[in-house]
Amino acid sequence: MNRQMTDREVYPAAWITMVGLVTAFLIWKFVLHAPTVSNCWVYRTWHLCCPGCGGTRALMALSRGRLLQALWYHPLVPVTAIWTVIYLVSQTLWRLRGESGWTLRYDPRWPKWLLWLLLVNWIGKNFLLVGFGIEL
Repeated sequence: MNRQMTDREVYPAAWITMVGLVTAFLIWKFVLHAPTVSNCWVYRTWHLCCPGCGGTRALMALSRGRLLQALWYHPLVPVTAIWTVIYLVSQTLWRLRGESGWTLRYDPRWPKWLLWLLLVNWIGKNFLLVGFGIEL
């Protein structure tokens, strides 16, 4: 069966994911007192960026309200966060209004766009690192 996902599945899944991530962040920040995160094993071993390199720094910058810095470290993190917040707010308001008015609808192309952003970031960082010695 190759049925595409709809807002019916995506909306609750997005809320569950958001609550889980916020809970994990709050535990990291207030229960564990924000311990440092170890360096990337891929970068440390091969001196190449992995697809997620910069993601933790981007998340920390975003948690401090530093959007441009988060975009610099790893654009996928703030783009996904902003997109998710807009989606959840618009869907929630739409549902509270009795399913009337404008809402952002899930599009099955979203994961592909985010994957492309991940790949462009990863390839670009390694191109600059290997080709020109520029570390981001």
